[in-house]
Amino acid sequence: MIELFTSHSRAMLGSLVRKGIPGPVAEEFVNDAFTAARRKWPQIRTGNPLAYTYKVANNLCAQYWAASAKAPRQEPWPDTEPADERDEYSAITDALAVAEAMKSLSPRLQEVIELRYMKQLSVRETAEKLGISEGTVKSHTSDALKQLRPRLRSGDTEAWEEER
Repeated sequence: MIELFTSHSRAMLGSLVRKGIPGPVAEEFVNDAFTAARRKWPQIRTGNPLAYTYKVANNLCAQYWAASAKAPRQEPWPDTEPADERDEYSAITDALAVAEAMKSLSPRLQEVIELRYMKQLSVRETAEKLGISEGTVKSHTSDALKQLRPRLRSGDTEAWEEER
């Protein structure tokens, strides 16, 4: 866990600051995200703890912006480095890896993953759209993610975490 923090905390901090989160708040969010990951370590250590940690940090950002919705969004701090071209390259390679891994899933599992993660529908909305129960959507999602994680991990790509 310490190795995960030391190797990724600065990158996460830079990511949050580039999103407009003030530096001291971003530092707090990074610490909170890694603390949450530490608490969940027995459950996430075999999955992708980094993806879980980023998810927590993004949720903290969403809460921050929701709480400050009345205040105008702040620009990134002046001493912040601009976004790196490698960020875009990484996003493209991640998308390609996901597309390739999705080919290995059955058509039904592909459809569930596409609706849940690419179109960002809730479990209920996905169930209604496909005409199946919410439990079936959760089961299909879990099955698909179990199949995708090893393929994505082998390419050093962040795996998706299932929302429960």
